[in-house]
Amino acid sequence: MKRISLLFVLLTFLATATFAQDEEPKEGWDTGLGIGLDLTQLLQINPRVGAGENKIALGGAVGIFANWKKGRHAWDNSASWKIGVQKLGSGIIVSGGDKIPWQKSIDELRFDTKYGYAITEDKKWYAATELSFLSQLLKAYQGNFMSDIAAPGSDPIAKFMNPGIITYSVGLDWKPNDNFSLYYSPIAMKFLIVSDDDIADDQATDADGNGLGTSVHGNPWRSATDFDNVNFQFGSLLKAQYQNKFWSFQDGDKEAHRIIFKTYLTLYYDYLQGQKKDEIVGYKNHVDVDWGTETSLNIFKGLQIVLTTNLFYDWDVAVQESSRDGVRGVTGNLVRRPSFTEQLLIKYGINF
Repeated sequence: MKRISLLFVLLTFLATATFAQDEEPKEGWDTGLGIGLDLTQLLQINPRVGAGENKIALGGAVGIFANWKKGRHAWDNSASWKIGVQKLGSGIIVSGGDKIPWQKSIDELRFDTKYGYAITEDKKWYAATELSFLSQLLKAYQGNFMSDIAAPGSDPIAKFMNPGIITYSVGLDWKPNDNFSLYYSPIAMKFLIVSDDDIADDQATDADGNGLGTSVHGNPWRSATDFDNVNFQFGSLLKAQYQNKFWSFQDGDKEAHRIIFKTYLTLYYDYLQGQKKDEIVGYKNHVDVDWGTETSLNIFKGLQIVLTTNLFYDWDVAVQESSRDGVRGVTGNLVRRPSFTEQLLIKYGINF
């Protein structure tokens, strides 16, 4: 079923490219910046019993791209950071006199760069190389608190480069137009890095306490004193990207669009560990999935309502099991399942 779903998604990308307008790519720099904010605030002084408690939540997303084309050369660059923090209540926590801390709700830092040289006269096929990076920026402790208030003296469970994922590949890039690209690399290296030993030695276990062979972030784990800080993989990578604008209207002397849609799908297969055996679920194909979308509704002169989604799956990275019966929505069990994230923002975007 999983293979059928992935094939359907890929065919959708290909169909979109087939029917997209065939046009000559524009030359020079194409750059843009988007800044999104999400703010929730509630203050109660002498609240009624059962009326709730104070709340403040701050979130945002920053994205920038810079793409360059000239002659046979094409260089695409993008970077983004999604962040969300919140604080429920005010004053001190019951366990000790410390102030109620901030909690992280999302923290995702990305960077991608891809260079290609056209190998055909129509400049649709490129010999290309790509480098991508994924991590988080701020520290998180147990309970996703930004200080060790839940377990004083404990080490953080995550921070910058803990984990960090770096992927480097060489392959072919097909760009039939400015809206779509399909990149395939049969030579791709992936490094899952957990640089801090105190984080790298945190074993991942299932609901019955059985070890999963990795840390909670995916680096190889054999014992508390025998683990690797880097999970090296060598395999192949397929990446499809599509973006387009819809519902045009006249904004003064310029043409604008109400809806802007962007999406990407990245599939990675590890040659070294193409089949892995799990004692509970048996053999599973080692195909990592990273699929993201961004849908923007233009309200007024660059001011947008933006919905972003991300679907992530990596066999090596165990995730927390979501459940309505769990504390704060999770059971505490680590499982090998897809992880889904959605964020709604008010965003201001400009091209320059």
